[in-house]
Amino acid sequence: MDDALAAQIEADLWAWTRDFPFAQRALAAQTVTVAVWRSGDVRTFIHAQAARLRDAPELTTLVMAFPPRVQLAWGLGDYVESLNRRLVPDDVFLNTGVAKTTVSRYPGSVGQPYFVVVANSLDAVLKGSATLRRTDYYDGWPRSHLEIVVERRARMAERYGFTGEEPPRDR
Repeated sequence: MDDALAAQIEADLWAWTRDFPFAQRALAAQTVTVAVWRSGDVRTFIHAQAARLRDAPELTTLVMAFPPRVQLAWGLGDYVESLNRRLVPDDVFLNTGVAKTTVSRYPGSVGQPYFVVVANSLDAVLKGSATLRRTDYYDGWPRSHLEIVVERRARMAERYGFTGEEPPRDR
């Protein structure tokens, strides 16, 4: 992939990120970054970017962009979950998803949206979620979506030893 295409994909993901009201604080604080997968092993890229977030105390969110076909890679969801088990104690949580309002520029995407993996500071998203639970924010969410996104994250934090304290970032 050439640099011009990578820059266009990055710009698309920045625009998509700015559309999320709950991301505004992190954007204003400049604690968000975007990483564009160009080639090579997807799993290696995800692991390296998650470690980058873990080791960068100035960041709270890292959005990784992929072509739509990556979401169909065999075992990718299980791989991300295995990374979560290792990274949750270090204040990093990964979610996979689709940037629904985008149109991927990756070759062969045929008008489909980007596939994304978002790495977040677990502490930040747990605190944000607790704040949102005190409002009507989640009222319209289907029960299954609430379970997959909100409750799963809280269970994993508890299960894998996230204490809510700032972990050492020198690994």
